[in-house]
Amino acid sequence: MSRPPFSLVITDSGLGGMSICAALVRRLVHASCGRDMAITYFNAWPEEGRGYNKIPDMEGRVRVFDRALEGMAQFRPDVILIACNTLSILYERTAFRRAGRVPAVDIIGFGLDLILEHWRRLPDSRILLLGTKTTIESGEHAARLRAAGVPADRILGQPCDGLATQIEQGPGSALVQAMIDQYVGQAAATYGDSGAPLLAALCCTHFGYSLPAFGRSLEAKFSGPVQVLDPNQLMAERVPLEPGEDQAPGKLDLQVVSRVVWSGQTVQAISRALEPVSPLAAHALRHYRHDPTLFTI
Repeated sequence: MSRPPFSLVITDSGLGGMSICAALVRRLVHASCGRDMAITYFNAWPEEGRGYNKIPDMEGRVRVFDRALEGMAQFRPDVILIACNTLSILYERTAFRRAGRVPAVDIIGFGLDLILEHWRRLPDSRILLLGTKTTIESGEHAARLRAAGVPADRILGQPCDGLATQIEQGPGSALVQAMIDQYVGQAAATYGDSGAPLLAALCCTHFGYSLPAFGRSLEAKFSGPVQVLDPNQLMAERVPLEPGEDQAPGKLDLQVVSRVVWSGQTVQAISRALEPVSPLAAHALRHYRHDPTLFTI
């Protein structure tokens, strides 16, 4: 008797996590997995023009994400991948997590592993955390780095408010470059340039789409050697899934669902970025399903 498909939900507030979804799909297409897989990319953005960083308090953000998690449960996931730093921070505070109904894996651990792997090789380096307002102000990454032995004065934090939304309009646009220059310039002015090696960690899954722009800006503002760290690929490569060695490939179904409508410009910009990694993921985004009843807010 055949087993039901392995159900995987990948979620983000927006389309940053689609880069992880695409890399994971590419991994699965080339793997030998005897079980069919049903992958759902679930956009947890709550309403038009108002994301989690625009909700005024942490309690409100947690409440909305809790409802989004309830919406994900309808897909009967075997596991949920939280491909978003902001949502990963909110998840720890949700009633859904406390109920333990569905196992979840979040991106923060992968990002910290990547940072620490490089910092242990370069212990004189400084670490610049670049993320959304919620992510940086929570202090979660910095606290975990300190707990792992990184001196507090080596950890820098720079919120990049509104950047993720603009990246969705065009990751390589002049406006995105200008915003990155502004935020990197703020970090350089706040913390100074010591000439030490700099590990710049992208703590927002959207930022990887604009990695070259970050590289240009960081190298212009900091005189020491700069390494930009993007955990998206690491999550796609290392997230544990069911083993299926020496089995015939199973069927893989992928759908993208969203409570809000994405503009044609956004869909085209991100699908173009995904196409070289996974044509299947790019196709699924271009044919996403809009469902305003996906979850309540």
